[in-house]
Amino acid sequence: MAEGCRVLKVGTELISYENFTTVPPYKFTGCKRGIDNTTVNSLPKGSFIGILDVSEFGATSVYINQKTSLQDEIAEKIAAIYDAGFQFFYFDGSEGVNPPCGINVALAQYRVFKRLNPQPLFAEGAAKTHFSWHMLSGGNAFDVFSPEVLKEETKKWPAEEAPRMRQDFTRINFGWLGYWVPSETTIGTQPDMLEYVTSVAAAWDCPISIHSNLEAFEAHPRTPDNLEVVRRWEEVRAKHWLTEEQKNELKNTEQEHHLLLNEQNQFELVPYEQISGAAGNSKEIRAFIFQRKGEYYVVYWHISGNKKLQLQLKPSDITLYKRLDEEEPVNDSNGNILIPLNDRRYIRTNKLTKEEILAVLSNAKIID
Repeated sequence: MAEGCRVLKVGTELISYENFTTVPPYKFTGCKRGIDNTTVNSLPKGSFIGILDVSEFGATSVYINQKTSLQDEIAEKIAAIYDAGFQFFYFDGSEGVNPPCGINVALAQYRVFKRLNPQPLFAEGAAKTHFSWHMLSGGNAFDVFSPEVLKEETKKWPAEEAPRMRQDFTRINFGWLGYWVPSETTIGTQPDMLEYVTSVAAAWDCPISIHSNLEAFEAHPRTPDNLEVVRRWEEVRAKHWLTEEQKNELKNTEQEHHLLLNEQNQFELVPYEQISGAAGNSKEIRAFIFQRKGEYYVVYWHISGNKKLQLQLKPSDITLYKRLDEEEPVNDSNGNILIPLNDRRYIRTNKLTKEEILAVLSNAKIID
């Protein structure tokens, strides 16, 4: 039951209360009748009343006793909505049943599922028990994690569970992924975070899901880059582009990977690593280094702003791209170079060593 919940079920009426006595005369105090638009009624002396089993999800959710017909009554209403033409079904909060959960999770789902005509093309649930196998394409998604811990929590939860779900021919949803706008309290959702989660999910043939709203997408300056990450990986899934060898590489959660579009606009999968300490360890910039065709590349961006990045290099030391098939100009600035720091871009270094690149980025300056 939700902590602090105090609701009585009295016939057709719900009554909230503030406290109760533990000595005679026993009574509830601070009562408010007819809450949630329930019907105020009167009952004869000696009638049974009870405490409403409000779930841990909050006052809008209650546990339905699966030994009663109430679940069937609710299921009929849900099926009538589904009949409007829906083809996908998600049992959200489906762990919210009374014990024994091993039976009642699937039973509550089945009492709805059997009324869905036609059956969903695919269905998921927040929880999945034994009999759910006959109904759900996947399940057991985890709720949103903040950007600062997303990668570690992905390792700890969905990436750990995915192999076990594979054993019974189903899958997990590597979501729900929140969508956070950068602010004083968070760096916000960034392209590398989405790439990490969706790449590991692709390794196990699992989907991702994003839980957000249009206002958040519009408010985040890196939304185009974030959605480009998702687009690329969704195309890879649809085309079955990944080989089994690549999937096995992606299952290593300690190694991050980047899906880039090369000079021929074809996909390439490369391992990359985050450059810590860029621009004096600034939180404004995210940068990752990888190697291809004998040269080092850096993919970098500003988490939310539109600034410049000053590097202690000559223009001939690097080639700058937003797309690898189209070079961008590199400006000389008093013996240094000045390049854009906003959307995601690529730097190809011309014969610089990895150590030299890391040193240059460590000493880089962000110019407003």
